[in-house]
This record gives sequence, C-alpha cells and structure tokens, in this order.
Amino acid sequence: MPKVLFLGCNHDQTPYLEAALKLGFAVIATDKNPDAPGAKLANRFYPVSYTDTKNLEGIIRREQLGQSDHIFTASSHFAYEAAAHLAAKIGLEFPSPEVINICLDKSRLYPFLNECNISVPQTTIFNPHDLNALKPDKEYFLKSDYGKSPKYCFQISKGHIPELPSRFDNFYRRHFLLQESVAGTHYRINLFNGSQEAAIFIKFSDTSSAPLSIVGPGHKDVINKLQGLVNKLALSKWLVKFDIIVNSDDWYVIDIGLDPPLRLKLLYDYVDMNFADYYTSHYLQGERMLSWAKLCRPILIKGTPGKGFDFIPLVKEE
Repeated sequence: MPKVLFLGCNHDQTPYLEAALKLGFAVIATDKNPDAPGAKLANRFYPVSYTDTKNLEGIIRREQLGQSDHIFTASSHFAYEAAAHLAAKIGLEFPSPEVINICLDKSRLYPFLNECNISVPQTTIFNPHDLNALKPDKEYFLKSDYGKSPKYCFQISKGHIPELPSRFDNFYRRHFLLQESVAGTHYRINLFNGSQEAAIFIKFSDTSSAPLSIVGPGHKDVINKLQGLVNKLALSKWLVKFDIIVNSDDWYVIDIGLDPPLRLKLLYDYVDMNFADYYTSHYLQGERMLSWAKLCRPILIKGTPGKGFDFIPLVKEE
C-alpha cells in the first residue's frame, strides 16, 4: 500500500485526508496539535509541526518512505517549504525548495517575474531611514517579504508610515517591500490540469467575487504568459494561483500561491461536487479536475470563512 505523508491534519485539512484514505493510501499524518481531528483518522499520527523539519526527517526514516510514496499538504503556504525539503531528501517528484522559495519570498518573486517579462507594480526594499522614495502624489503598500496575511500588508497614504512589526517571524524574515499602488480590476486566476485550464474570478472586494470565462481583451496574453511562468517553475502538475490587476495600460502580478484555492472550492460546493476528492486525486494520482467549462457559473460569491458564504445568481435560472 503506497504511503502519503500528510503535513497538517486540522479541520480544514481533514477532507483531503479522508480523500487520500478513500484512494487506498496509508496516511501518515502530522500536526503540531496533538488533538488535531485528522489524528484519529490517519493510519499513524505524529504530533509534529510542519516547520519542524528535523523531526519530520525522522518520521520519513521511521516510516521508510521512498520514491513510490507521496508528500501532501493542504495547509498554509509555509507547509510547502517542509514538503519540498523532505521530497528532495527522498527523491520524490515535488516543486524544488528553490521554486517554493521564489513563490513565497516576494523580494525574489518580483525580480523573477520581471525577468520573465511579466509586469509587477514598482517595488523596492523599504528603508525606514530613507523616506525620500515616497512621492506625495502616490499611494503605496508596505508588504513583508513572506507575508500572506493582511496583518503584514499596510497601505501608505500621504507619506504616513504605520508602525511595523519589531520582530522577525515566518511572515517577516528580512524585509518589508515598498510597492506603488496600481489602479485596476483585481482577478484571481487558478491554472490547473497541466496549466491548460484557467479558473478565473473577478474580485470586487475581499468578500465578494464572481467566476468568469475570460479576463478581458488581453485574456490570451495573460494566460499564455502565466502558463509560460508555470512551466518555467516546473509547476505544471500543480494548481497554481495568481492575483493580478488589470487596467488599460497593462496587467500586473501581485502574488502567487500554491495552497488549495478557496473560491474554486466554493464553486465546487455550489455545484455539489467534492473539491477535496478531486484535488487529492489530482495531486496523488494525476487525475484531471473538473473542467472550467463545467464549473463556471454566473453567480456572485459573498462572505468570509468565519461568517460563511452566500451564492447569488446573476441571471435568472431556468
């Protein structure tokens, strides 16, 4: 029976763990919470954090994981650091630690995007002792290098600098980045099924979005360049998320992500399909996920994970 090392098995990850069990895998689960709900479901469980690579290496040796086995995570972006490190140790097919670092570290991601001829808003390393870079007629964002949370993104207006974190952590490791604000329409693009399909959502706000079939007049250029980027990073077997802004001048990539996409999962919920089953079989067995043509619906998705979501049809259903 092939084994899969599961990094993180709390509430949000449990559906993926159950999916792996249904596929016939022996699940070796880990989580820093010894009472994580997935612990009782797994074949074996270790109370180890996905940031504890030393003890995770010990689990790999103890479980004798090899090249016929898998490493899987549906946890946060940072679980991918450990997953990539462990996969490299035992020769599993997985994004390399270098690729994961480019995706997570904005101070590396933005120059890499420029090298790939993909625009990003004007961005520099923030120097709190040199505020001459701030132009009074412009608005800016301050973003930590590894920030994946609004708590590490600050808007600057009229040159006022907010109080920044005083200590380094997983989200703030070396720098804050100063990025010019760009006006335009915000989209989330998910590339999947060998990066040949694009699930597109227009973002009206942080709590409101809608699926679309195209980005707009420049759709082909956007998708082709993002597909090229995914191929260059050797991520075509993974589901890759992009946050972009489009205006009349250009389009800009703001961020890239590898964790399970919430909006796409919500759309699976809307059509009464099990996202975790499709996502897990896609990663562990190479099965295709549902095509965007079958999923895309004229609906407005409103809400938050804490308060729940509503699906509002934008056209009258037959």
